[in-house]
Amino acid sequence: MSGARLWLRWSLRDLRGRWLLVVAIALVVAIGTGMFAGLGSLENWRKRSNDASFALLNAHDLKVSLAEGSYADAGELRAALDALPPGMEVTGSEERLTVPTQVDASQPGKPVLVPGALVGVDLESPGASIDSVTVERGRTLGAGDAASAVAVLESGFAEQAGLPVSGSIRIASGRRLRTIGHGTSPEYFLVTRPAGGDFGGAETRYAVVFVPLQVAQAASGRANAVNELLLTLPDGTDAEGAVDPVQRAVDARVPELGATVETLADEPAHRVLYKDAEGDQRVYGIFSWLILGGAALACFNLASRVVEAQRREIGIGMALGVAPRELAVRPLLLGAQIALLGALLGLALAALVRAPLRAALEDLLPLPVVVTPLEPAVFLRGALVGLLLPLAATAIPVWRAVRVEPIDAIRIGFRSAKGGGLAPLLRRLRLPGGSLAQMPARNVLRAARRTSMTVLGIAAVIAVLVSMLGLIDSFLGTVDRSRAELAGATPSRIEVALDTFRARDSEEVRRLGANPAVAAAEPRIAVPAQVRTTGSPFAISLQVVDLGSAMWTPTVSEGRREGGGILLADKAARDLGVEPGDFVRVRHPRRVDATSFETLESRVRVAGVHPDPFRTTAYMNAGAARLLGLEGLANRVHVMPAPGRSLEDVQRALFGAPGVSSVEAVTANAQLLDERMDDFLGVLRVIELFVLLLALLIAFNSSSITFDERAREHATMFAFGVPVRAAIGLAVAEGLLMGIAATALGITAGLVLTGWVVGGVVPDTFPEIGVIVSIGSGSLVAAILVGTAAVALAPLFNTRRVRRMDVPSTLRVVE
Repeated sequence: MSGARLWLRWSLRDLRGRWLLVVAIALVVAIGTGMFAGLGSLENWRKRSNDASFALLNAHDLKVSLAEGSYADAGELRAALDALPPGMEVTGSEERLTVPTQVDASQPGKPVLVPGALVGVDLESPGASIDSVTVERGRTLGAGDAASAVAVLESGFAEQAGLPVSGSIRIASGRRLRTIGHGTSPEYFLVTRPAGGDFGGAETRYAVVFVPLQVAQAASGRANAVNELLLTLPDGTDAEGAVDPVQRAVDARVPELGATVETLADEPAHRVLYKDAEGDQRVYGIFSWLILGGAALACFNLASRVVEAQRREIGIGMALGVAPRELAVRPLLLGAQIALLGALLGLALAALVRAPLRAALEDLLPLPVVVTPLEPAVFLRGALVGLLLPLAATAIPVWRAVRVEPIDAIRIGFRSAKGGGLAPLLRRLRLPGGSLAQMPARNVLRAARRTSMTVLGIAAVIAVLVSMLGLIDSFLGTVDRSRAELAGATPSRIEVALDTFRARDSEEVRRLGANPAVAAAEPRIAVPAQVRTTGSPFAISLQVVDLGSAMWTPTVSEGRREGGGILLADKAARDLGVEPGDFVRVRHPRRVDATSFETLESRVRVAGVHPDPFRTTAYMNAGAARLLGLEGLANRVHVMPAPGRSLEDVQRALFGAPGVSSVEAVTANAQLLDERMDDFLGVLRVIELFVLLLALLIAFNSSSITFDERAREHATMFAFGVPVRAAIGLAVAEGLLMGIAATALGITAGLVLTGWVVGGVVPDTFPEIGVIVSIGSGSLVAAILVGTAAVALAPLFNTRRVRRMDVPSTLRVVE
């Protein structure tokens, strides 16, 4: 028989004898490689899905929007394009009307009453439809529907509310609309609410209703009116460079309407979808490298220990005169088996993990197209680590074994370590109990390198788990703090949004206060604005309130509320680098007359700071209405329900009331973000599952190899009458000691990692939120249980194997 065939057959015999261990170690490699490939591909998957979805529906390149409450006659905005400079081409244009409304989509026994937006789509516009409405169920709007009272419901809202495709809804004007489908449009891939922050997730409590333009005009009482113009440009045109020419053309045509021109990249849906893909990848990238690193450490440790368990056979072979290079072939082939099997299983797992990650992405990204192809470059980076480490892990101990004298190679386990490792330290520390009771601690210290590698591998996994749990707790804790600040001492408070700015003593406002379902009413103002110092501005919701109100006022953590000025969120103040007494520039609308606004930038003093974690909320005292040209007006009314009345009671009582566009709890934004976080954390839940599996595999493999290394020791113990349960108990105690050390190290590293992610990564992904680092006791308990219980209980799986040990054969020196 040739040498190659001999070694191949011998290797296959080893594989049959150790197949479970080889497969288990290969699975450790596969989980690290597969999760690295899956998590490392998320950014590419999301961007490809975004690109395909926006292209599918012919998303606009530019959008002209009129100031809140401003409207133009149909055709007037499109006519402004005649003033564009020569050479500037527009390939498509479409006017729309978007107005706030309330939607009653109640079903028998299931009330559904929410604020929303009525989006009037021009079905008679020439050319290809811009921002097309695609449907997941039913059918979309067609040219034959131009004058029909039909609607397509935004699919996220329809799914959350459990609405049928064919049904009907009622809007605030009292008009009924027949629903024909559930779908979406590029602007609403990520549903946000006015002044609600660019977080998405609003579809659970906000209804976007797509209707023919004529229907929207009739339902809102604004015949022949539009307030948006969508434009497409030739391929390759710089959309940002086209903003100023379009802005000048529109201002020349309708200077009094406060028009703004934005690119597709300025849309919350586009901006957040792409920015989230990049920011989230930083978080997932950290976890993917940690998981791969933990798996790599575990694989290196486990594979090297398998070979070290064969040192006795290598020593016997050298004593019999076999050449060291020939003795090295057999264990190296074992490393090759682990590497090859790990790569193949990693490829399979990378394909397998796509399913739960795709499901999590579909929940996170309400896109018409979601693509999750295998990314070969990402997989190969992880697979290269998985291929090289088992080979290195087997080569190093083989090289060490063949360089020593045969008698030294025959010594295995802790006896192969010179000086007994750290065990001599225990001579100065008197432990209770006899030699058996002290054995677990001595075994842990005797093989310091093996112990440290095992501890580091498990600690890396625990660090990932702790950091994920800490990230979840930090987000949820931040939302809870915002909810508590907004609720204050009146958590039942309700915000009523008016359809336009109305006089505080108008009939519409007085009727709200006089409604039997309302105990008290307080008019307010809320307008979109931007704030900056010297750098780029960011958006805020500027609210003009009575800072001496008995109903509710914001908490002032720094500065004071008296004397005028603006109250900024703590996160906003930190981002701007200001404190009470400094000045900021506020870009805000100013009312010119009943139907028109202008945009101004005012220098405003910072009066104080409030503790809401969301930087988008800012407050000014009632006197600031003069700055906005809104003296004596309001577009929001905060109401207190009458005794015994709920939010739903108030919503139903005010539904269809003149001037009312929405009715919702003041904590609605916090609730929406809470629900949005559930979708974001869906990916983390998938990671948690594989992290737990990885921890269990590492613990099981470590325990199995330990029993291989200690086979002769156990046989000797059994020969002297030590019961099997005592040997298993010693292994459990040893595992518990290593589990405690790994858990302590993992929790410490996880807390540091959580602080770094929350402080250094999350602000780039969610700049609007000042996330507060926190980790609950339940999360710490979960990490402790995983870290200690997995390692401590793993030896129990070897009980049957130990009971069936052939003691004489195990003690035999040479077979």
